[in-house]
Amino acid sequence: MLRKGVDFMLKRFAALTLIVSLISLFAVAPAQAGSKQHHMWTGAGIALGAVALGTILTHHIYVHTPPQPRVIYYPPPPPPLYRHDYVPGHWEIIREWVPGRWEKVWVPGHYDRWGNWIEGHYEERVTPGYYIEKRVWVEGYYRR
Repeated sequence: MLRKGVDFMLKRFAALTLIVSLISLFAVAPAQAGSKQHHMWTGAGIALGAVALGTILTHHIYVHTPPQPRVIYYPPPPPPLYRHDYVPGHWEIIREWVPGRWEKVWVPGHYDRWGNWIEGHYEERVTPGYYIEKRVWVEGYYRR
């Protein structure tokens, strides 16, 4: 624990020293015309100082980030050996065939449209079959 505090203080001291030296380079620069080599080495020194300062600052940022929370993986439970799905009860509409009917009907005597008398007699009348729709309750059940 103590060692971490000392390392932090040394890094802080190194960063401050670097900042002060860079500021002094700009403050003390003489205003004279010189060789091209002189300005080249000054630019190289500034570039190296900027790289060193950037490295120290980014290392400081990454060192002091809080740790990420641990994600604990729990595998899903195994599937049950026998799965029983419940299908709830429901209404269904079914079509049901109603068969036709034949019946004998007495037709009393009458005059037809031409005025002829027709004696009473029996006729067979046929009612054709048809479908009806019924609502039926289907009970719930367990499906395997």
